[in-house]
Amino acid sequence: MTQLEPLAKIVEPSIENIIEAGKKIKDGGLVSFPTETVYGLGANALDEKAVLSIFQSKGRPLTDPVIVHVIDSEYAKTLLQLTDKQKMIFKVLTDNLWPGPLTIVAKSSELIPMIVTAQTGYVGVRYPKHDLAQLLIKHSGKPIAAPSANRFGHVSPTRAMHVFDDLGHSDITILDCNEKYQSPCKIGIESTVLKIVSDDHLVILRKGGHSEKSIREIIDKHFGNEIRIEAINKTVSNQTSEGQEAPGQLLTHYAPDIQTFILENTLTNNIDNNSNNSSSNIDFSECVYIDFGNQLPMEFKNKCLAYKDLSESCNIEEASGELFSVLRWSENVKNAKIILLPDLRKEQFKQLDNSEAVFDRIFRASSGKYASLSLINNKVLF
Repeated sequence: MTQLEPLAKIVEPSIENIIEAGKKIKDGGLVSFPTETVYGLGANALDEKAVLSIFQSKGRPLTDPVIVHVIDSEYAKTLLQLTDKQKMIFKVLTDNLWPGPLTIVAKSSELIPMIVTAQTGYVGVRYPKHDLAQLLIKHSGKPIAAPSANRFGHVSPTRAMHVFDDLGHSDITILDCNEKYQSPCKIGIESTVLKIVSDDHLVILRKGGHSEKSIREIIDKHFGNEIRIEAINKTVSNQTSEGQEAPGQLLTHYAPDIQTFILENTLTNNIDNNSNNSSSNIDFSECVYIDFGNQLPMEFKNKCLAYKDLSESCNIEEASGELFSVLRWSENVKNAKIILLPDLRKEQFKQLDNSEAVFDRIFRASSGKYASLSLINNKVLF
């Protein structure tokens, strides 16, 4: 079978290439660009046909909305329908948290094609905190609709080559990053998604780069007890036909190409009877183990096929920045049968600010599947 030549190309972020990429957006084409969270796959948000090409390139269902990226909070308001009170809330949020990893969801204006909103009539807007992303938006002269630049459901990309590996078959200009610009994807996970439900009610639909605590502190400081904030943890079947109001709601998301589990328990006593069933256990020597906080006993680190720690010092920001690149490394370890991920629900991690956002990615990368490790016979049970 003849392998097709890739259509995508990675280009250096020269001003000429950025201007050309902006023109490509304006003309209805696709450009992938770095942000402070992950690489995005961008198109003119006001061009329905261009936005459709995002879904086609990624294999993304039309039930999953895309976020609109802007560089002007006043312009962003023209894309939304807000009451006077909601405009006040919007201003407080954007004055304090933009540019940055916060997506604000509200009713969309007539400017936004319904395909952007997954037919829900709600759109998320965001001002990215990355100089290259900002330059691209500026030179395009358009708001840019952009989900993560990967195969739908696969691990989010944090490098230009990740985008090429997943989407090389599409006619995409991929802007690389160099020392002239900020480091790409330093936060490493996607933005927090906050919906303005009403004049006195906000809902965090997806935890991400801005912590729930920081959002609550800002709202409480300016509005006191006037506004109720709730955080939901929604998990939707990948076969859903219902349009979602925020991306990142599906059970299987950010997933490596080999089976992945959360390591829930480390067993030191007799193995349960199920361990003799070959379909429910595997040798630890065939596993990639991703740790957090140096939890795996030293004598077992050389017994797994490959090992990495997201942060030996239990630094959530460090773990956030490393997670997706480590997941992509893990799926490419030769002879790996499964990947084991850390359980950040444990008591010693609960006090770490924004650990829930990182665990959300871990949970969906594993499709919510758990496993145990027997230290007696070096078996992983699942």
